[in-house]
Amino acid sequence: MDELNILKEEMKALKQSLDKEQIINEKLMRTVMRQRVSWMDIFVKAEFVILPITYIIFVIACAFFEISQWYAFTFLIIGLIDAAVDLRTFRISPKIFSRCSMMEVRKLLIKQKKERFIHLCIAFPLAIVWLVLFANAIFNSQLMSIGNDPMSYAGIIGGVIGGVIGGIVVMVIYRKAQKTNDTIIDDLNE
Repeated sequence: MDELNILKEEMKALKQSLDKEQIINEKLMRTVMRQRVSWMDIFVKAEFVILPITYIIFVIACAFFEISQWYAFTFLIIGLIDAAVDLRTFRISPKIFSRCSMMEVRKLLIKQKKERFIHLCIAFPLAIVWLVLFANAIFNSQLMSIGNDPMSYAGIIGGVIGGVIGGIVVMVIYRKAQKTNDTIIDDLNE
């Protein structure tokens, strides 16, 4: 009879130990997930800081090339909409990792991936159309001006190069965000 009681006590202690270890593992996993997505929160905040600076650059470019300020204003509106959508598709509140179950976090990450893909499919073509219209306006304004100003052509070439680099940066950030979500989802599936 004593052996049976001793076995019961050992099983109870083992169960408590396992329960405690699961809690510690879950807390560690939540901390790791928060750290993995922290760069996305920084990205969204940086987007709101960079947007007004970029807007001012486009205002100056429109004045320099003597084209309508509507191009700069349109950039600002599209940029604000894009940043607002990025708040939803990139940012994950740290509270979610502490309040929600792992299954809810997994569902949120899968939903974010889908929304981010849809966002990219809409925003990227719109950005290209805007960029083509902006470049066309600059090109047409230069055809109307008298003489060939090397500064203007340098600005046009710089704009094209900046647009290509910007497109590459967007794709790199998109892929990194999708990969971050994939990594966390894989960890939750284990």
